[in-house]
Amino acid sequence: MEKRFQVKRFLFETTAGDEVCRYMLTDRLLPLLAPNQYIEMKSINKLGTGKSYAYKLCVYFNFLHEKQHTNYEAATNKQVLEFVDHLIYGDKENLRILSPQESFCYSTLSGYVTAITDFYRWLDQTYGSGMVFYEGERRCRPQSYLYGQIYTYQYKYLINRMLPDVKGSREYIKWYTDKEKALLCSGFHTLRDEAVFRLTLEGFRIDEVLSIRLGDYREVERLIQPSRSKRRQSAVSGYENKLRTVRIGEETAKALNDYLFVERPSAENEGGIISDWLFLTLRGKSAGQPLTYHNYRKSLKNCAERCGISAVGVRTHSGRSTKVMEVLEHNALHPEQEKSDIQIKALFGWSQIDSIQPYMNHNSEIMANAAYRRHSKKDGDSND
Repeated sequence: MEKRFQVKRFLFETTAGDEVCRYMLTDRLLPLLAPNQYIEMKSINKLGTGKSYAYKLCVYFNFLHEKQHTNYEAATNKQVLEFVDHLIYGDKENLRILSPQESFCYSTLSGYVTAITDFYRWLDQTYGSGMVFYEGERRCRPQSYLYGQIYTYQYKYLINRMLPDVKGSREYIKWYTDKEKALLCSGFHTLRDEAVFRLTLEGFRIDEVLSIRLGDYREVERLIQPSRSKRRQSAVSGYENKLRTVRIGEETAKALNDYLFVERPSAENEGGIISDWLFLTLRGKSAGQPLTYHNYRKSLKNCAERCGISAVGVRTHSGRSTKVMEVLEHNALHPEQEKSDIQIKALFGWSQIDSIQPYMNHNSEIMANAAYRRHSKKDGDSND
């Protein structure tokens, strides 16, 4: 039987005449006002975030309708607790429990709790309920329909108690060896994906790479400036861009120029779209549209498999991490050329130099040997 609440994909036209895709919650195929306002807010910086929240709220809304015979406006925290219980154990009323293969993992359950509590927080702040709330406590007026009792309730303890996070942390490739870098650079099927990968090796976040516009790249000087950092739209077209500018290496510039000359014009022609974004989808129904994170991530993992590298262990962030370690190891080997804290912050777009600490704590053989040689030299000098 068809569910009452469903997520549907809509195509809208912007004031600039462009088309944008949005995922919206529908009630018997009619869009819902308040929930979709919230989902739109989550979709502004990243469409995938709004889509994820839409599907989680859809599951929750259908549970309230089918099992509790109520709606999100009248829900109580008791019903939210029963929803979490339902996700963990299945339908206990019909004596149908989840098989181990169907059970949600800890992070997925936490994602549902985050989506629901964040939605009710926004709902209360936007539409108001006239209640004084106390963060972290369950103190509120007795009316069951008020939203604060939901978003201030500590649901995570329930998940921690029922489903402890016992799964070991996944082993990722934190940074690449020179051999792995060479293999991956030669293993991509498109010039575009190689250029994106090489830019991450220059120290850019993947979100920054995908935010680069044509005007952000100065080919002659080999200078690049992203328009977004950490998923925040920090530079609007037509206004001053205050984000950092990075000079890229010759090999990276060559890969990028080859892509711009060979592949990008064909993508614009196939899509029939003149785009300002640097990296575009090359073919298919989305040809000419900006390259998405998920498409690049899939290409990176496929490339890793072709190169004999574990696709599970590959992250889009590993290229940036590699650059950080290269800088640290260069500083250790060549202290006379050591980059200052200001230079390092400018290179990686950090507001605080403390962000480098996790890399400093890593037991790098090169850094350890360099430190040993420096200390040995000092000890030798002191004995003279």
